[in-house]
Amino acid sequence: MHDHHSSVRAHWLLVPTLALFFSAVAPAKENVIFRFNFTDGAYPEAALIADAKGSLYGAVSNGGHGCTGYGCGIVFELSPGSGGKWTQNVLYVFNGTSDGGVPLTNVIFDGKGNLYGGVTAGGANGIGGIYKLTRSPNGNWSETLIYSFTFQDGYSLNRDLVADAAGNLFGTLRYDGPAFEGSVFELSPQSDGTWKESIIYGFTGANGDGSSPYAGVVLDKQGNVYGTTVSGGTVGYGTVYQLSPNENGGWTENILYDFGYSNNFPESQLTLDTSGNLYGTTLFGGTYNGGTVFQMSQSSGQWIETVLYDFRPSPSDGSYPGGVRFGANGDLYGATQYGGSECNLPGCGTVFQLSPQSSGPWKETILYQFGSALDGSQSLANLFVDNKNERLYGVTEYGGGMFGYGTVFVIER
Repeated sequence: MHDHHSSVRAHWLLVPTLALFFSAVAPAKENVIFRFNFTDGAYPEAALIADAKGSLYGAVSNGGHGCTGYGCGIVFELSPGSGGKWTQNVLYVFNGTSDGGVPLTNVIFDGKGNLYGGVTAGGANGIGGIYKLTRSPNGNWSETLIYSFTFQDGYSLNRDLVADAAGNLFGTLRYDGPAFEGSVFELSPQSDGTWKESIIYGFTGANGDGSSPYAGVVLDKQGNVYGTTVSGGTVGYGTVYQLSPNENGGWTENILYDFGYSNNFPESQLTLDTSGNLYGTTLFGGTYNGGTVFQMSQSSGQWIETVLYDFRPSPSDGSYPGGVRFGANGDLYGATQYGGSECNLPGCGTVFQLSPQSSGPWKETILYQFGSALDGSQSLANLFVDNKNERLYGVTEYGGGMFGYGTVFVIER
């Protein structure tokens, strides 16, 4: 059941700004706060969230004892204790049947303390859906699959699930759907406790449209939805798109950018800054074909793409970056799946910081290089940035012990 993101293993005219700054290794302390052992989960890919008490929550798509083989995954909580110790509490173990299985997305809290997330297997049609976890007074959690995807919706749910201020959930499906090239969906709570699902856009891949969205979406304050596709568009290497509510109750698509051969495969979720600029990464392309970090900004009503950093596949830098997130200082933070010098080529990945300069490309600082055996390797998920305590929390898909089922880590500056 585990995808392992085979895309790695086998958003006008693009004028990239090449990164001329060499990477620097800065002192940063990394601690593995949890190592998965399969029974309590395996191969984490989804981003973490935190509550007001500092506990972390996430989902692991494999492991657990709910079904045979790879396991059908779990939802977990990690609570901090004295002496830097963290304790895991398994909130739910999926069975892979009517309750769903393989929970690939992050989880989201609502205002009542319920958790929501997405599964990619099980459910009424065997292709997953969206679940809700409710905590009872005795502390136990119960699970309800509030929607099961159909093949008319699309299938292969992506990692990122988001919610707006009204509690509507948004996400993307990679394949099929009403126009056969993937879709964007919205799930809205109803007054009677049920949920209504709407496909707000189906990609066609024709006439310059994108196809195959491999990342979830991000929402702005005006209700617009932004995301990327890894193929389609005018050139065929993917797009950055905007979906805007229209007066007819539907959504209008606007292609903001077409990727080309020199910068392509944007499989990670975008992020927004306070000025409405978009930031993202490409897995491939750039001068050294190690991927890039890019910015989309508006000028005179047009969206312009600028490459902020160009990764160099080498022991001195990372390559194949995941998504980026802002810190309070205005810097961007992220992780790469490969690169670094702490294990054999192509490397086990890095955690990096990008700092804006007065002009030109952003300066990269390598905060940490993974070494596989004990501290993990290949971080796919977005980092959770704890600005209050100047910490970065994340997961590695592999490493962390004898069997290499992955880790949860924290990096302190």
